[in-house]
Amino acid sequence: MARRTKEGRQGKRTCPECGGSLRRATRAIDYTYKGETITVKQPGWWCEACDEAVLEPADIAETEPALKALKAKVDGLLTPEEVRACREAIGLSQRRAGDILGGGPRAFQKYESGKVSVSLPMSNLLRVLALQPELLGTIPAATTAGAQKQRRSAPSAPAGSNRWR
Repeated sequence: MARRTKEGRQGKRTCPECGGSLRRATRAIDYTYKGETITVKQPGWWCEACDEAVLEPADIAETEPALKALKAKVDGLLTPEEVRACREAIGLSQRRAGDILGGGPRAFQKYESGKVSVSLPMSNLLRVLALQPELLGTIPAATTAGAQKQRRSAPSAPAGSNRWR
């Protein structure tokens, strides 16, 4: 049975690259995405000999929001906070936004929590609708009763046919 320190971590760890000793620490690391660089404080197990790191899921989760924000900035995507502000400016609940704009009933919950990054087309659509909410009326609601009936009663292609391809 592995011994644990009072912090609950395994006491002695060995570097998988060089065999040196790993120590728990937080270091300032530069991450670059498409020419844009940020510095984040990256926790992990750092090798005293070769400077390699072993990152646990919690270490990655700690820096992931900063990395997603960098990607959003560089790629022109909305941040989770901006998604929420746009959705609220349009006057939709999370569920209704997912039903009308796409992605399903939990899409906006995931966008706004940062679990899923919003796409560039969705970012652009939200920006336009936030500026002109009246344009929402030009988008047919995919979950109306009529649309659901129409989808259920749509004809299907005969077996072995390539008619619908």
